[in-house]
Amino acid sequence: MHKLLSAIGLFCMLLPSLHGQAQSSWADSTLNTMNLDEKIGQLIMVAAYSNKDSVYENHLGTTIEKYHIGGIIFFQGSPLRQALMTNKYQRSAKIPLIIGMDAENGVGWRIKPAMEFPNQTLLGAIRDTNLIYRLGAAIGQQCRAMGIHVNFAPVADINVNPKNPVIGIRSFGEKKEEVGNRTLQYMRGLQSQHVMAVAKHFPGHGDTDVDSHLALPLIRHSAARIDTVELYPFRQLFEAGIPGVMIAHLNVPSYDTTNIPASLSKQIITDLLRKKLHFDGLCFTDAMNMKGVTKGRTPGEADVEALAAGNDILLFPENVETSVKKIKAAIRKGVLTEEMIDEKCRKVLEAKAEFVLPYAAAVDTARLTERLSSPSAKALLQETYAKAITLVKNDGLLLPLTHLDTLRIASLNFGDRKAPVFESTLEKYAPCAHFSLSPGASKEKVEKLINNLSKYNCVILYNSAARNTASRQFGATMELVNVIKLLKGKHIVFCHPATPYGIDLYSYLPMDAIIVSYSHDTPAQQFTAQAIFGGINVNGKLPVSINHYYPAGTGLSTPKLRLGYYQPESCGMNSQLLLKIDSICQAAIKAKATPGCQVLVAKDGYVVYNKAFGFNTYDKKKKNTTDNIYDIASITKIAATLPAVMMLYDQQYITLDSPIVRYSYSLRGTDKQDITVKELLLHSAGLRASFSFFQHAIDWDKMQGRLFTTKYTKTNTRKLRDRLYLNPQFTYRDSTFNFTGGEGYLVVSPHFYIHKHFQDSIHNLILNSKLLPQKKYTYSDLGFVLLKDIVEEQSATPFDVYCRKHFFKRLGAYNTDFNAHFNLDMKRVVPANKDDIFRKSQLHGYVHDPIAALMGGVSGNAGLFSTAEDLAKIMSVYLNRGTYGGERLIDSTTIDLFTQTHLPLDQNRRGLGFDKPETLPNKSGPTCKEAPCSSYGHTGFTGAIAWNDPDNQLIYIFLSNRIYPNEFNDKLIKDNIRTKIQEVIYKAILK
Repeated sequence: MHKLLSAIGLFCMLLPSLHGQAQSSWADSTLNTMNLDEKIGQLIMVAAYSNKDSVYENHLGTTIEKYHIGGIIFFQGSPLRQALMTNKYQRSAKIPLIIGMDAENGVGWRIKPAMEFPNQTLLGAIRDTNLIYRLGAAIGQQCRAMGIHVNFAPVADINVNPKNPVIGIRSFGEKKEEVGNRTLQYMRGLQSQHVMAVAKHFPGHGDTDVDSHLALPLIRHSAARIDTVELYPFRQLFEAGIPGVMIAHLNVPSYDTTNIPASLSKQIITDLLRKKLHFDGLCFTDAMNMKGVTKGRTPGEADVEALAAGNDILLFPENVETSVKKIKAAIRKGVLTEEMIDEKCRKVLEAKAEFVLPYAAAVDTARLTERLSSPSAKALLQETYAKAITLVKNDGLLLPLTHLDTLRIASLNFGDRKAPVFESTLEKYAPCAHFSLSPGASKEKVEKLINNLSKYNCVILYNSAARNTASRQFGATMELVNVIKLLKGKHIVFCHPATPYGIDLYSYLPMDAIIVSYSHDTPAQQFTAQAIFGGINVNGKLPVSINHYYPAGTGLSTPKLRLGYYQPESCGMNSQLLLKIDSICQAAIKAKATPGCQVLVAKDGYVVYNKAFGFNTYDKKKKNTTDNIYDIASITKIAATLPAVMMLYDQQYITLDSPIVRYSYSLRGTDKQDITVKELLLHSAGLRASFSFFQHAIDWDKMQGRLFTTKYTKTNTRKLRDRLYLNPQFTYRDSTFNFTGGEGYLVVSPHFYIHKHFQDSIHNLILNSKLLPQKKYTYSDLGFVLLKDIVEEQSATPFDVYCRKHFFKRLGAYNTDFNAHFNLDMKRVVPANKDDIFRKSQLHGYVHDPIAALMGGVSGNAGLFSTAEDLAKIMSVYLNRGTYGGERLIDSTTIDLFTQTHLPLDQNRRGLGFDKPETLPNKSGPTCKEAPCSSYGHTGFTGAIAWNDPDNQLIYIFLSNRIYPNEFNDKLIKDNIRTKIQEVIYKAILK
């Protein structure tokens, strides 16, 4: 330890001026203290694995100390173990070790768990090269966190040979300019974090068909061709000052006719690299244990030749002891000189002065794994996958899919790899049946599949059989060719999750669209599915050619049409701050404010937060999930009634200032006939707040006492909440309600029935209800019941059918409907309430709202069931000013009109149907104070809110069943749970 501290102490004294000459000064002064063995040791980087036992670890430590090793290149293992090994070996080193890694795709390429970024071919599809810079910087941050000073990247090879067995997807592509630009951006990003970049594999490994790990590849091109193509990216990097280069084990006779590897060739390293290309940085060999260099040579022989040829550092020699002995023998024989060793050692020390000593502190192991996968890195990872998606064919502009109400969609996974994320993401946009077929399936299985697919007109084919290696023909098979031919006549979207080379066999087949995602990784699956529906825009381009018809550079663009899914940081939000929502929800559940809940946040057209908490009920038998369906109560007003009214307004079936009797003849002769549509929407029509049809049906002649009292009495024995007691001894009048059914009775909820004549009279009770003395703001459900009547009369269509056909299905909101017990998946529906007072039954899939319940489950004020994601789609229509999925559903001016206030704020804060923030200081409102006046939405009695903020392009959805088991639980309201969550959302927006 004292040796390391001495070296660091000396360096720190020089630190203020340690640039240029100062680095050389430290290197020279250190070099002068070293003996030959120590100098030789500085030229060696040994391999290290952090997944082996302590015996291995101790043996490696002995080797490092005994031979004065200058550096380590880490391979497989784990972050913590590698960090501990690094600290251990650095403590015992006289001169700090230079730590390296092949972290081409991030440290996660070698150690787990840690974030691994996409392969370079995928990155080659991205048009925005600034993203490559950011990725290089993110990988640099990972390296710094791990105490890694050298990243053997970027790969500067131009992959012009599809059969290349060792480069392939490690290359940015086949076009020299694109590869050159991307390697440059990667290098700059990496070195912005003070990590040494090392370009590889000089002079170019892209056009080989032999793996240099196994044999020596032959490059047959002329020097002129290599100079023009293969050297192009390297030359750009050298001119930009890249500090390191790795020499490949390649036979390049156009530069050296002796058939030796480039890594051992003086003509290539000294004459070409040093003299002609003017590279003066560190030269690293490729791993010296590879057969491409060791075959035909005795142990240690290649190491001597490598140094003599001009390399500075030997990477991963086969045997350190033999290597050192052979190097010293070569010095004695004059093959090498001590002056050569000194020169190389000085360069290594200068590199350490720049990249190692300023960062010589021990690796901090606290939260190490978490820091290697930071939220910002996760966001960057998602961006790279999303922006790489490439559309090479799109006949008839099929993608992104539009007019979902006309499509019957199925997905077909061809291959043995599952694609659950791809399939589940498809389901976020439209109903989709999923099928699979394995290669080698029998003729009978294929026929059965084709028969099952006969009822679908759009098949999304996911080719999970695709592979990245030529040795496996890239997974291409005639079996899939035959399946595609059998699907002729349908819309076919072909999704290829691997290198584009594997598409060639299928490219001539009758398919409407071909998408390349380059990877089967989870993010690639997610964004491929999003791209199909327009959740993201598509703008990638092929980094390599498929064939003559689809050359490198091919790439069609498509727009973003629907909600997508992204990390918060990609949309300017802080994911760590959003985690406070988790705590609020968990605290609410613990306090029994609700059995469970769900929160969704969308920003800039992307869902950035969507989590479910708690259970369906307090018995904790069924956990909540993000696809749960809730009774959304009064949010029905803006999710069903308002869209219908707006569409009829656009079609000029109704006007806002006309009396409603013009649109609903049943109002003729009533005191409501002169109310306007606008007054109904503003809750300023003078209507009563609601009407208790249950109490209206009670047989009061047979009842003793009052139904409710504020204190316990001999009749009011059941406590509902503080200062509220129920008289349970009541009965209903004949021909109203009963619990047994019978002739003339209709089901309201399980074991509770309404007589059809009484149901018919409900509408008359509303029509004949007395108006309030003045037309001032009074929140009323009755107005939206009347609006439902207007929609039905003007459209000549039942209200639920109209909403389903003209709105929900067009959005892909297929989890939204009335009468969930009949129309939706009951396994996902959360029970809303246990009505022990009037209905004596659990309301599971049956609407809680009494008016809607007694009107057959369909009303304009309540009755709708939905998921958070479906509600977000509906709110997106408003936020997009009337468009969604490439369709205009509502005119933009109509959206503007309905979402603004129309009366003085001290009289009415609301828009037309929408609630708005409360601006008066002495009144409470539905939002937190951070919500701007332009925002709008609605709350629901069941414990829900759906809110839009156009200023910040923000959607906030909160769903719960806080009224389970009964509606007298108001903790969620008293504790301001919904507004507290909204406050967190605003605080999470990055300024």
